[in-house]
Amino acid sequence: MKRILLRVGGLLVVLALLTIGAAAGLAWVLGPPTYDEYSAGDFEFEAQGDVVAGRRLAELTCVRCHYDPTTDSLAGRRLTPEYKALGQAHAPNLTRDEVRGIGLWTQAELVMLLRSGVHPKDKTRLPPWMPFHPGISDVDLANLVAYLRSDDSWVAPQRTPEKRSELSFRSVLQAWAQWEPGPAKLSVVERPPESEPVALGAYLANDLLQCHGCHSASVETVDWVFPHKTDGFYQGGAKVTDLAGNTVVAPGLTPSPKAGIGGWTYEEFRRALIEGVTPVGKIVRWPMPTYPRLTEGEVSAMYAYFQTLSPNNTPLKRAPPYRVSPKIVDPGRHEFERLGCPSCHAPDALGPLSLDKVPEKYPDDASLIEYISDPRFVDPDAWMGAYGKLASEEEMAALAEYVRRRVERGPYAPPPKE
Repeated sequence: MKRILLRVGGLLVVLALLTIGAAAGLAWVLGPPTYDEYSAGDFEFEAQGDVVAGRRLAELTCVRCHYDPTTDSLAGRRLTPEYKALGQAHAPNLTRDEVRGIGLWTQAELVMLLRSGVHPKDKTRLPPWMPFHPGISDVDLANLVAYLRSDDSWVAPQRTPEKRSELSFRSVLQAWAQWEPGPAKLSVVERPPESEPVALGAYLANDLLQCHGCHSASVETVDWVFPHKTDGFYQGGAKVTDLAGNTVVAPGLTPSPKAGIGGWTYEEFRRALIEGVTPVGKIVRWPMPTYPRLTEGEVSAMYAYFQTLSPNNTPLKRAPPYRVSPKIVDPGRHEFERLGCPSCHAPDALGPLSLDKVPEKYPDDASLIEYISDPRFVDPDAWMGAYGKLASEEEMAALAEYVRRRVERGPYAPPPKE
């Protein structure tokens, strides 16, 4: 009897595995699920937005992925290796081109995509590397849509070669089992006033900038619809990848001195968010951007909100530090690596992180050093933090020489002989 039961049990296990395998194979063949019940007609939006305010929102939420430096527009680009487990990620064209971009999209279709995460054309849900904003306020939504439909140069029609994202097998399975779209109909969402700083900070962090997408337990289990349900909400620990292929462990943002920002003053928090420099003087590593377009009131509101979170007192495992070449061997490469530049400017980095245009944009060392020292003094839209206070004149000169050498001769080219 015991043998019979074991055989039956084994048979059931085999049948279960075959069933699961068949279901997984069918899901792969069918592709991600569609949500045909979603209709742009349910997202008709009458509010008229402000284009200038909308551009600021685009700089805060869209530019990091969709900006293409070759066309100086939001024509899209290949994304960083941090999403390689999910497939080949490519940010689509957001210009008003009628073939490759969103030139023929209606206002309601844009609203549907931004609020629900369901593509109005093919009715699939956006992949995890493209967050949607179910909690974005009506005023911010109107401003952002107005900008995307405006005559601004960043959204002027650009018919760049079309590159589609490709989901991995694992992602297709997750699309069926885990990914959830946002609301199927439009609803009113108010933007909290600055007189309610904690509520405003929660809105900015969770619904607009969606900081929990990286600063929680994993980038693969983020809940865009109900942010507070995300695993390890703001406790940190998510492993992401910089452009050099190095693992970066996202820190927590709870008021914990061990695994968060509990020991940070407001000024230190502000500097990290706006300038990209930590309290100990280190540069914030990619994929964390800087947010120079945030107002003082918005930064203080976010700081107030993070102080209300439940602290995570379990220390996080830190990623290994970068290898830094000895200064005596190559002073310029030493500074490049010491300041964390490889986290963004890998040899094959594309988009706004590529160094290929340096000789053209900065024809001499003086102009390049001026930019590295304070990028936003040269370009108000720059993302990079200011390095002027982190290196001496001699070190900055060596860094500028190495950057040029790196572009012209490769990252391991030896320094010039004296």
